[in-house]
Amino acid sequence: VFKSITPTADNEEIEHDITIFTTRADTMFGVTFMVLAPESELVPELTTAKQKSEVEEYLAYVKKRTERDRMTDRKVTGVFTGSYGINPLTDEKLPIYISEYVLSGYGTGAIMAVPAHDERDYEFAKVFGLDIIPVIEGGNVEEEAYTGDGVHIHSDFLDGLNKADAIAKMNEWLEENGVGAAKVSYRLRDWLFSRQR
Repeated sequence: VFKSITPTADNEEIEHDITIFTTRADTMFGVTFMVLAPESELVPELTTAKQKSEVEEYLAYVKKRTERDRMTDRKVTGVFTGSYGINPLTDEKLPIYISEYVLSGYGTGAIMAVPAHDERDYEFAKVFGLDIIPVIEGGNVEEEAYTGDGVHIHSDFLDGLNKADAIAKMNEWLEENGVGAAKVSYRLRDWLFSRQR
């Protein structure tokens, strides 16, 4: 669970909780932004007055697109909400965007973006000029996302650990600190789409 802060017109901040589902909690030190599905119920709550017209324009664009278009089209689109998430590990502020590449039917419709190690997050970060912090050794994130395995780097208490050990240790930390829990989730929808191709 990430906390978010939304600035208001009278210089106050409204807090919300954003529940994220991820298979790679071990990469949380590499999160540099967050993305909501356009259909997320949090979109109106996290959109600031300053960003409202841009967000509404983007939502109108997305409504004309099918879910299949959104899954297969590699064009990078999105809009900033004006709000920020807080990384529970580092307390860093992370800009929260809306993008059609996040689908409401996957997980919670909100993702923590780790651009150094996810291709879609990487493309999004490049287009919007967002930080790319490698947390797994290997590859060259100046050229592309590194999606292979390796030992953890730039990850505080996970440094030097392999994938399995890092996931276990991070899950333990999240549970001990009351900000997350390990859970099994099944994705049959992908199987249905792959069977149609």
